Amino acid sequence: MSVPGAEAQIRFLQQIQRLFGEGEFSATYKFALLLSLAELAVERGDDSGAALELPLAAVAEKFAELYWRQLAVYSSGQAGAQAAVLHQNHGAQAAIVQHLAPIHREVQGQYGAARQHPEWEGVLRAVANTVRAMPLRHLQMLGGTLEPFLYHYPCPRGVVRLKPGVAFNLRRYHVLIQQLARAGWVEHVRGNRLNAPMLGWRDDLETFMFGAPRAPLAEVARVLGPLQSHRCFYCRERITSQAEVDHFIPWSRYPRDTAHNFVLAHHGCNNDKRQMLAAGRHLEAWMERFGRYGNEIGQALSDKGFVVDPQCSIRVARWAYEEAFRMGASAWKEKGMTELLRPSSLAVFAD
Repeated sequence: MSVPGAEAQIRFLQQIQRLFGEGEFSATYKFALLLSLAELAVERGDDSGAALELPLAAVAEKFAELYWRQLAVYSSGQAGAQAAVLHQNHGAQAAIVQHLAPIHREVQGQYGAARQHPEWEGVLRAVANTVRAMPLRHLQMLGGTLEPFLYHYPCPRGVVRLKPGVAFNLRRYHVLIQQLARAGWVEHVRGNRLNAPMLGWRDDLETFMFGAPRAPLAEVARVLGPLQSHRCFYCRERITSQAEVDHFIPWSRYPRDTAHNFVLAHHGCNNDKRQMLAAGRHLEAWMERFGRYGNEIGQALSDKGFVVDPQCSIRVARWAYEEAFRMGASAWKEKGMTELLRPSSLAVFAD
């Protein structure tokens, strides 16, 4: 199977545009499904143009992650606004929210604790059944007609088979698709009359729904501090004040807390790097740390409830750097300095 050419990529983007323009969004499930497929294409796919088979269980887990943050009580904080869980449907609360809510309350919103809950697997099965019955069936309905351009439908039980070229395009245009889906999701929630009591004229809805997580990063700092000799990962100087936990692959590119993606940094370095990828020398250091301390970091942070998937972390990093290099992007080197990514930087990913 060959890589999609320019015309095929344009047709794909036109279909995505039609999806947002002609698709019916009575609930937020379709936005979640599109985000889930895009993230799984990054984590499990490649750039060969080949078809990609995704376990429905993996899609369900993505749904759980996406909706989990939004199960917290929300209020704009403005005078007269109520505090409640946001509605994800124009009628009764979305079934997926109902599946997840009891465990969310029991573990007080700690996702790591939820994943270790004895009923978690059963909840994920219920989520998978809802995904199969609802958004998988309706996502590709454009103008009232089924146009299966993303995956084969009906789906075989237990899997979602992305068509040839789809994983490539989802990876290539991941940032764009993520932005479109998130913006659509926020506007859907904002436009739902049932959410009016919680929303004001001005609110932080997008930050609440998709912003950086409130994960217990102090636990991460305690694990990484000794492994980094209490030095900043980037400038290598000793950290004498409060260390900051940085997502090595920025949260804006890959919004997921995986154990091996965390590094400790000075406030100045972290703030200056912002949402950029780190330069080649930092990537080499990250890979070297991965080889030396990967098992130790994974075990320690798994015990704290964080997601541990070493191969996924490597694949995501490779995707992020290959895409940035293809686009001629610059990477953060040190305070006030950037550099163009070089082909030699990608050599660390050589098989």
